[in-house]
Amino acid sequence: MTLDSRLATVVDAARSKKAFRIRLLDVKDIASFTDVFAVMSGGSDRQNRAIAEAIEDALKLTGEKPISREGEMNGNWVLLDYGNLVIHVMDEETRRHYNLEGLWNAGRELELPIEAHPESEARP
Repeated sequence: MTLDSRLATVVDAARSKKAFRIRLLDVKDIASFTDVFAVMSGGSDRQNRAIAEAIEDALKLTGEKPISREGEMNGNWVLLDYGNLVIHVMDEETRRHYNLEGLWNAGRELELPIEAHPESEARP
């Protein structure tokens, strides 16, 4: 499955705020509540909030608003729910603890945009 423009917008916005370890999982055949998870990491609570805000701002330009936004107060896990797309911005400790990728490993990994630089996907 190739990346659609909406997911490309999410990835570009996340990268603009230096998100790392970005993964897109197609879970529509195994989850009843969404089609795609976008999971990414930030280096701090402040960065997580900035990543989530950049994504929300980018999608607003296309006319989309999240159904809900959670986790801003603490910032270690910010969730943006767009119905058929759920975005998780987490610090590494929270990401390891909840292991969403492991829980949803039956989902299909979606390819990130070709202009991605491998070093931008790994934490420096």
